[in-house]
Amino acid sequence: MVFQCCRTIRFQDTDAAGVVYFAQVLSICHEAYEESLRQTGIDIKAFFSRGAIAVPITHTEADFRRPLMCGDSITIRCIPQQTSPHGFEVRYTVLGESGQVAATASTRHVCIDTTNRQRHPLIPELTQWLQQWAIAEVVSSPMHTEPSD
Repeated sequence: MVFQCCRTIRFQDTDAAGVVYFAQVLSICHEAYEESLRQTGIDIKAFFSRGAIAVPITHTEADFRRPLMCGDSITIRCIPQQTSPHGFEVRYTVLGESGQVAATASTRHVCIDTTNRQRHPLIPELTQWLQQWAIAEVVSSPMHTEPSD
């Protein structure tokens, strides 16, 4: 199942040209990630407080297809996928009011022990979250398309 949530673009999200500032797209995507964790039953306050285990982002990327303006209603779709015993990737699609793709993004995360900063197997809460929102196989990645011959 794909997680999705809706949000309105705010003035604070935009740049001097009146469109969403590029870095805000990742912030908006992270809001959707947090909401998907919350809807799985994960205590967000505890999850993001610096406990014994942390889940930092190790890589991000984004592509922009259409401008988003203050007041636009958007839908953010999130598809997480486990990439290793200690890591996962989340792929995001940001849809504008017309339903057209405005942006795509991805974030890669790794689970670590905060004491020694070494990789740690995914915690049970993340495994449950992945099982709820991941799809069996990502058929087409909006971030990584191969050129056709």
